[in-house]
Amino acid sequence: MIILLIISILSIDSILDEPELNFAQYGICVLNLNNDKIIYARNSQSVLVPASNMKIISTGTGLVFLGPEFRYKTWLGISGQIRKNKLQGDVIITGQGDPTFSLENLEQFVSTIKRKGIKEIAGNIILDDSYFTELSLYGNDFRYERLPVGWAWHYLDARYAPEISALSINRNCVNVRMEATELGDYADVTIEPQTDYVKLISSMITKSGDDSIIILRRPEVNVIYVGGGIGQGRTKNIEVAVIDPAMFMGQYFKERLLSENIRVSGEVLKLTDSLSYMADIQNSSIAIDSVVSLSLIEILKETNVESVNLFSEILIKTLGATYYGEGSFRAGLVMLKRFLGLCGADTNLVSLWDGSGLSKYNLISPYYIVLALRYMYLSKFSSEFVELLPTIGEGTLEKRFQNFEGCVRAKTGTLNSVSCLSGYLCAGEADYCFSMMFNNFMCKRKRIEEIQEDIIQALENYLKR
Repeated sequence: MIILLIISILSIDSILDEPELNFAQYGICVLNLNNDKIIYARNSQSVLVPASNMKIISTGTGLVFLGPEFRYKTWLGISGQIRKNKLQGDVIITGQGDPTFSLENLEQFVSTIKRKGIKEIAGNIILDDSYFTELSLYGNDFRYERLPVGWAWHYLDARYAPEISALSINRNCVNVRMEATELGDYADVTIEPQTDYVKLISSMITKSGDDSIIILRRPEVNVIYVGGGIGQGRTKNIEVAVIDPAMFMGQYFKERLLSENIRVSGEVLKLTDSLSYMADIQNSSIAIDSVVSLSLIEILKETNVESVNLFSEILIKTLGATYYGEGSFRAGLVMLKRFLGLCGADTNLVSLWDGSGLSKYNLISPYYIVLALRYMYLSKFSSEFVELLPTIGEGTLEKRFQNFEGCVRAKTGTLNSVSCLSGYLCAGEADYCFSMMFNNFMCKRKRIEEIQEDIIQALENYLKR
């Protein structure tokens, strides 16, 4: 039972009186995990935008309901017979959502086709990404399910905001590589992996001085524009998210087969585009290879340390598919609320729209984030979960807390005018969990980060007296 033992820590109070916070919204909650007492709170029940602090909730939910050894699987199958090196049927790739499926994994599938002696595929390449919902009915409206609600349109080509699919590859991005040439000439700009699925239009030149790179992908098509200039003697790599990751995988797979002199007579199709014989394919296909992902605990580690949004959103849909047979955001978010209920939160007082925190529609209080941190600390997954959060000098904390000598593991959360920090602090003979959420500030984010670090330092100084 949590006891409210709120102490006025004057050093923290004075930090929160900084003029930069006069018109900002913020909330703070600090709990002693050894005696279950809240030792400091300020606006702790206010609902605020958590940004990537949402990953504390989503990764905690994943660990509790899926377990640390859960693994994703992707299958390669064929239908029909192989006669004289010709497959009289289709090749099928079936996905379960593996967010770490790589270009190397796809090469394994290409090698398997070669090893089977197949030199021609008479049918199609069928992509079964039906494990996740792509279009769902909400009330009287259909909802597009490759992106969560509330993601801003202007960053949908960014590597941190890729579309979500049960068939993902290369984190659903291509790398745009820019290399300087002679001064004044066009720069050498290429796409990796090289694929016709994405069209590149470049007018970038090689210039003197600093880079002035302009890069964007049109919202509705896989056309990437590169302009501006790159400094002489320099090389730059920028990842760009693509539209429809499953089709990206399928088209690139076909290109790789063709490059190995394996003819493909048919098209690249999604299973949902082939409804007339979907059931036949599912019933008659035979698995000839598979790729199994890393364990969930390893995936969750990267999710929190590097703040990988793709991993979080795939986790949400996986939870929905596993528990409700519906790989939708809606079903997955129900699981997040189940987890918060276990933590002691009133789920009527939270607004959840994604698992990564990119949506500004998310609203939760610092107190509820502390409840989640407390629940995981007291659970059988305590040590595993604490180690999922970055420590000083690691991941998103690599350049934070430069002069702090204490022990902190914490998740950052950053959006425009949003900066949050929540996690664990070891001070004296006790462990603490904390959540600090700052919204709607007008100063530079760096200043808010300094305030957060000053609060942690002041808190440690107080606790170690």
